[in-house]
Amino acid sequence: MTKTILYTDGGCSGNDQPDATKREMIAVVSDSAGNVLVEAQAHAGSNNIAELLAIKEALVWATERGCQAIEIRTDSRNNLAWVAGRIGNRLNDRGAVLDLYNSINRLRERVQVDLIWIPHAVDLAGQYIETRYGL
Repeated sequence: MTKTILYTDGGCSGNDQPDATKREMIAVVSDSAGNVLVEAQAHAGSNNIAELLAIKEALVWATERGCQAIEIRTDSRNNLAWVAGRIGNRLNDRGAVLDLYNSINRLRERVQVDLIWIPHAVDLAGQYIETRYGL
């Protein structure tokens, strides 16, 4: 079975802004050539939530195209822990993490996923975010 390789990254402008409603998240999914497949924006959140949103968007993209197996490459160690179900009880944004975690698990029933950590320097989706948004 051939796996589709996807790169994911997320960022948030105003991440240090105490008023979360003034933050803007961007979540990006790219292919192995760096072509942007998904660019999703959302209000509020944080860098970490944007990273997890990118995982969800990768799964949505894959299921809509009938992919049977994908490899998602991320530079977020939080993503690795959270997708594995290791979600702490003291997170400021625990509700958002749990909502995304549940969405991701429903999507994982439809596509086989390997989640791989990569250094930030080789994250193609992250390079796009840095260039386009300066995040």
